[in-house]
Amino acid sequence: MIRNIFLKILIGIVAFALLIMLIAVIFVEPWAAKKIQSAFNDSSEKYHLEIDKVCISIFKSEIELESITMVSKPQHDSLTRLQAEIGSIKFKGIKLFKVLFKNDIDVTEVIIFNSRVAGKFPFREKTGSSIVSPLNVSIENLIFDQLDVNIEDELTSQAFSLNDAVLNVNDLQLAKLDTLSKDIFEQLDFKAQKYAMVSADSMYTITAIGVDYSAISYILAIDSFSVNPNYSNYEFTARHQFEIDRIEAGLSQISAYNFSATDYIKSGNLVSSYVKIGKLEMNIFRDKRKEFNHVKKTAFQDILYNYPAKISIDSIGILSGDISYTEHAEKANEPGIITFEKLNALVFNILNDTIYKTEKAFIGFNAEAFLMGKAKITAHMKGRLFDNQNTFDVDGTLSGMEAMELNPMLEKNAFIYATSGRIEAMSFSFRANNTKASGQMKLRYEGLNVAVKNKMTDDTTALKERVISAIANLIIMHSNPMPGEELRQGNIDFERDPEKRFFNYCAKSIMSGVKSSVTKTPETRKDSRKQKKDNS
Repeated sequence: MIRNIFLKILIGIVAFALLIMLIAVIFVEPWAAKKIQSAFNDSSEKYHLEIDKVCISIFKSEIELESITMVSKPQHDSLTRLQAEIGSIKFKGIKLFKVLFKNDIDVTEVIIFNSRVAGKFPFREKTGSSIVSPLNVSIENLIFDQLDVNIEDELTSQAFSLNDAVLNVNDLQLAKLDTLSKDIFEQLDFKAQKYAMVSADSMYTITAIGVDYSAISYILAIDSFSVNPNYSNYEFTARHQFEIDRIEAGLSQISAYNFSATDYIKSGNLVSSYVKIGKLEMNIFRDKRKEFNHVKKTAFQDILYNYPAKISIDSIGILSGDISYTEHAEKANEPGIITFEKLNALVFNILNDTIYKTEKAFIGFNAEAFLMGKAKITAHMKGRLFDNQNTFDVDGTLSGMEAMELNPMLEKNAFIYATSGRIEAMSFSFRANNTKASGQMKLRYEGLNVAVKNKMTDDTTALKERVISAIANLIIMHSNPMPGEELRQGNIDFERDPEKRFFNYCAKSIMSGVKSSVTKTPETRKDSRKQKKDNS
């Protein structure tokens, strides 16, 4: 008897459940699809939504929308052609009553699977913000799985693409008729197989491969990051009125520790305890035959201070790198090149906190590389933060190398080349600020001789060039120290060109010390005569 009663109750429950599911499939699900479509399309002026199917699980409190398509309405904006296709959207832990009767979304988790967004529209700035959703939205966890985006600016060459991305947004809160804000979520995690951006002027394509960020570990990892010009050296410079650097760069094995992507998105803060770059490859080209744009350049310290948000990066380490600088000098037939290979560098204390206006803090770097792949060069820089004169100190060394190793740059840019000579060692130290660099250099070398080239023909044997070469070799001190003399000390003395950048300032300061070390100045000749007199 009891067994029969229990069996009847069990059959009744199953039958009721099947009835509810049948009603949901036959009546509720089609009605829900139309209800959601209608609510969206009636409130949206820009886009039209279509939903192929809605699946409702009452017992699990789940709703799944399948085969969703959203397209821009051509009558609203003729410049916007945007289409989004979504495989499915699954709502878990949803309060069905709010969705069906109040047009509110209050769920535990939303998974958007296999979505593709493509099209063109103007990326112009607007005076007002667009409404994001016609519904009140509260989502504890929002997941985009297998997201692909390809969008282009209708008015410029700017374009963005995102391939095979996964995005996890936590605690998303969006009020009805609210506009897009950076404060609608608490934190996020993301992965992407590839991210690419084309600049608005079409000159560069920036690409990141293997992007992975975790809000739990606060680590951003990127397999490779590249900046690639879309035109060759001379095609690139031909598209600019003034001379400009064409920069081609590739970075790999990048990691940023204790970095908050959420903080950066919301406030622009760049905060990290350590950024590691496993490999850096950079090629820079400049055509000096172009007109020079006479604009004052900002000192590197002021670039930090002028950043509108917080910068606090303890250090950036470059474990390995190769850098080449190619320059086509005015009236030269071919460009000259200088290279720094096997670079290892550490940049430290990259800060812009105004507290350092009263407390002492120093920004700087330590670097070593092989000049032209032959001689080891080291450099150390240290500068006080928030110093009114932007004062910094630089010192470094260069190991032995043949002087002719520098010819790839000298003969194309200075129109001279070394026919013989060896640099035994070089050390330099100088202090520089917004106006001037001053310091000392010790350059030990022997057997230096040079030849002068014709700028147009590259000839070194013509009478004019032979005469100039002879004069140049008379001016040059062929060794340091000269026989029977002590090692000469060169003077670094260079006035800053406010229209040039930091590295140009440092390079020209060092070259002033080289020039004073190898040429016969009045002081050098006077000291030489005094030395000979003392020896006699």
